[in-house]
Order: sequence, then C-alpha cells, then structure tokens
Amino acid sequence: MFVVVLSGCHNDDLTVDMTNTVTDTNAPPVNFPAEIARAKKEKKMLLVEFGSSDTCPPCVKLQQSVFSTATFQDYERSNLVFVRLDFPQKHYLRGDTQATNYILAEEFNVGIYPTFVGSKDGVHFWKMESVTMQQFNPTNFISELEDIRKK
Repeated sequence: MFVVVLSGCHNDDLTVDMTNTVTDTNAPPVNFPAEIARAKKEKKMLLVEFGSSDTCPPCVKLQQSVFSTATFQDYERSNLVFVRLDFPQKHYLRGDTQATNYILAEEFNVGIYPTFVGSKDGVHFWKMESVTMQQFNPTNFISELEDIRKK
C-alpha cells in the first residue's frame, strides 16, 4: 500500500479550493470540560480537531470532502462528540475563543494542522498529527475512527 503523508498545512500535490473557505469569526469558546462530560454521558468518543479554516489546505479539504458529507455527519451523530478548534490566519476570532483554542493547543502540544486528538471516558488515548490522501474519503476516515474507537 502506498501512503502519502501530508505533514502540516503545506503540500503542493493537494488540490483544494482555498477560495471557498468558511471561518466563523463569532464562534463562542468551546467549553471543553462540558464536551468531555457530554461524550462520557453519551458513551461516545470525543474527537478534537485542531486546524486552520483559512490557510491549511488539508484542513479545508477535510471540511469539503469529509466533514460536510451526510455520511460523516450521520456517523458523527451516532458515535462522536466532534469539537473543532480553529486557528485562522486571515481572520480574527473572538478574543475569548482564540484564547481558549490556544490554551487547548498548548495543553495537547499541537505543532501542526490538522492535528486530531481522541478521548474516551475522559482519557485522551490517541493523537494524529498528519493525514493521508486516503483520509479525504469519508468512508476511509470513518473506518480509521472505528478502528481507534475500538481500542
């Protein structure tokens, strides 16, 4: 099997429409303890994405090809509490949102985008700091999440 790893936000081989990005500049800060509690109560995996909605081609490609699909959204409803933390470079977030995002990025030692962290029962057990070309397919991305959830 041939795997292409996209380390961070720079990859010349990735084709993505960066003119069609969406940044919610008015998003409230994430209440991370509440999201952990919700995931535990609902017996779901907490999936946290650290990414940039306006400067990270893999992040934008994941949004356009995976997260916005009905397949992923159906899976998310049943299996995940999905928290997305945005670090835009061309737009300004609310100050409290930006501060919360940076505190969480520091807590999880995030160095590149996208980075994913998985938690079960409040315990962080998985971290992925790059994506492969195969993960831009919703079915493949879900299959990997299923493998991780079963750990």
